[in-house]
Amino acid sequence: MNYFSIIGYVSVLLWLLVPVLWFLYFKQRVRSATGLRLWLCLVAFGVALAAAILAKVNSVTYVNRIQLDQSAEIQAVHAKQDAARKLAEKSRSGEVAQVRFAEDASGDYLDEGGMDSADLKYMEKIRESDEPEWKKGKKTRTAGGKPDDSLEAQVGGQEEKKGVESQPEIEKKVVMMVSSKKVIADRLDTANLRLTRLVLLLALLFVIYDYLWRANRYAEAFLPLPVPGAWVTAFSPLPPLVEQPVPPRRTLVEELAWLAKRGDVFLYLTDDPFAAAKLPSQLPRLGKHRWPMEVIHVKAGDRLISDELIFETLWYGRASFAVDASERVEKVLENFLVLLADRKACRAKAVQSVHIVWHSQTPLPERWQSEGRRLMQATNFSVLVCKG
Repeated sequence: MNYFSIIGYVSVLLWLLVPVLWFLYFKQRVRSATGLRLWLCLVAFGVALAAAILAKVNSVTYVNRIQLDQSAEIQAVHAKQDAARKLAEKSRSGEVAQVRFAEDASGDYLDEGGMDSADLKYMEKIRESDEPEWKKGKKTRTAGGKPDDSLEAQVGGQEEKKGVESQPEIEKKVVMMVSSKKVIADRLDTANLRLTRLVLLLALLFVIYDYLWRANRYAEAFLPLPVPGAWVTAFSPLPPLVEQPVPPRRTLVEELAWLAKRGDVFLYLTDDPFAAAKLPSQLPRLGKHRWPMEVIHVKAGDRLISDELIFETLWYGRASFAVDASERVEKVLENFLVLLADRKACRAKAVQSVHIVWHSQTPLPERWQSEGRRLMQATNFSVLVCKG
């Protein structure tokens, strides 16, 4: 279980949790728990992001620091050297000196006086392989004729002993692993990184899907953004008629500002001049002041602005309008039905959604609730009935 650190295993648990949250999201959609669905979607993205970060940390700080454990290979080399030495001793058993002196070393029982140069070199290599590192270093330093003033020369190899004693402290920071297991750890790490990135991408796409699915639903939409209308209608068709609930989610001015921030245009129809006067001449599409959309106020006797001009301006999303005279309102509605019928016959559709905001004490005309509904659905128009 040491293929990953605890951080790596936590990352695996987190990205496995993301599909569970998606399942709960769709289950709550059946129950119409709108607020909980939104939080489940956002929490799933946060969990996927945390899983991707932890997977990267595990890869950098743990898996990439795993080192190969070559102790078995080293033992095999030593065993091979011992076997070679024993074979050489056996083949030279006749040359073994029968007389042993007290000053002889453990390897002096072979009589090297009768060996040729090749045998002498071979025996020298065997002895050098058995020498400790500190002794080899000592020979290297004294080979140039310089006096050996190293610490090991004075204390007799204490540096080697010190290195052996400090080895356990190094092993605590480095994970040793045989070659076969290190290959498995690297493959699991690669798979974990790819899966966390894939889950993160899917979680981001899921958030975008949820946002577009809510955009044209009055009770569930949030965070208005100037998204192209074709994207929104592909996931959530624009309803031809929307009635504002009581109490409404937003005030009238806030509702119109919401439509402007969506990048949509509107035609505000009312019989209350005071309500129309509260509407500003510009509404920002981004932030509080950026990319303003012009709102043109049309009076009863204003002959310079025709109904056809209002319709074409709304169709291409260039500006919004506010009409506060009852006689002009009725005329605009009648002319719009004719213009919408022409566009429907041509199978034309407005690129960005157009909203007709009805704010009056009198109900919406019957033609707009029957014939108008069919025309608006075909041309990307919608009527918002405000009761407040």
